[in-house]
Amino acid sequence: MTAHRGGRDTRRPVELARGVPGHSGQLFPRFQMPRSGMRPRSGVRRAIQVRIVPVMIEPSGPATRRHLSAADHEWAAQNRPAKITPARTNATTSDPSPPASTGTVRVRTSLHPFAARRPIAGFTLVELLVVIAVIGVMVALLLPAVQAAREAARQTSCKNNLKQIGLAIHNYHATYQKLPWGAKGGWGPSWTTDILPNIGEASLASIVPYGEPGYATGNDQDSKHFRLLATSALPTFRCPSQFGPTVFNESMGRITGRALNSYLGNAGSDVIHNNYSITGRLGMESGNGLFQACDFCHRSSGSNFCDNRPEMPPLSFASVTDGLSNTVMVAETRFIDFAQCGVCDHFMLYHTDFDDLNGRDFSEALASLYFGINLERVPNDHLQMSIGSYHPGGVHVAMADGSVRYITEQLDEAIRLAIGSRNGREVVEMSSF
Repeated sequence: MTAHRGGRDTRRPVELARGVPGHSGQLFPRFQMPRSGMRPRSGVRRAIQVRIVPVMIEPSGPATRRHLSAADHEWAAQNRPAKITPARTNATTSDPSPPASTGTVRVRTSLHPFAARRPIAGFTLVELLVVIAVIGVMVALLLPAVQAAREAARQTSCKNNLKQIGLAIHNYHATYQKLPWGAKGGWGPSWTTDILPNIGEASLASIVPYGEPGYATGNDQDSKHFRLLATSALPTFRCPSQFGPTVFNESMGRITGRALNSYLGNAGSDVIHNNYSITGRLGMESGNGLFQACDFCHRSSGSNFCDNRPEMPPLSFASVTDGLSNTVMVAETRFIDFAQCGVCDHFMLYHTDFDDLNGRDFSEALASLYFGINLERVPNDHLQMSIGSYHPGGVHVAMADGSVRYITEQLDEAIRLAIGSRNGREVVEMSSF
């Protein structure tokens, strides 16, 4: 057979290797390439796509075309099919030849880009549901692991905060040979304000007023500085696991937007009152911890005069006879919203309650280890003075030697009281907490 393209003889004979469609054999066309030196008349090489359109050949009838596409029918109408007589194999060869038959085979020469068509693949509904179910199971398995990894990262950041605070207190002690006061009654600042230069906040430390001048609602420069300190939220004093806002947008203590604090100084394990001591209730100026509240003004009722004379000197590491590694210096706390604790408020740098008369409500900056850890369903006064965290099962504490420990909320009460005091002469093994 000779295939024609565009009415011009390309001289490409096509031979059948064996078989005829419709019989037991298969159709295997073999093409002979043109001899060397032959070139298309146009002088331009063109790629020719040769498509063999298989049709069923019946020995005694016309070909069946039910499976041909519309394009094939159109092409068949424009091109005359060539008659091909299958080649017979030599009788002397071992390859048997099928029965001779005459059929019609169309050899299509096409440049159409969509000459070869493939069926469109897709998903069944069952397959789609299976894939969705598998994805859901994988998410359910991975989500707890992801949450645990994120909480581990938050705990690491919280420990770094406490480590930085512990080093800042040690640097302060190395400079002044004493610890900062826990709360300055009548003035307003606390131990957090005293260590500002040691945590890289020298600019804020430079505007802290010394003495009584300034008030929460005053118009003088010192009062403006106090309001700036009260609204400055420092990441060092914020635990990443603590949810909720970093500041109170409501007017708290006559200042809107006061920054919240996640860490409290240890006032002791014998303190049960968050103000100065009263009959039968030990206050935060007399606790056995490392930080104490101090009256700086000695105002009488209704008097505005402040003598700026501290009631007592601050403590030092020399007073810690139980050992620095066995005494808590700073611990985490929860600043729970008012829906859970109507009196709980823990603020960072300036405390308006400390600035009222001789000071009050020292639990804004100080804690007592007399109460348990991560308490619930207890009186609000106990809740605001206790230590706690939003880490699962325990709380981070900075020891007096600068190390950071994680103690469980199931810690034995005797051990908790022992590590909360500086001079109780208790013997505590480090492996017990």
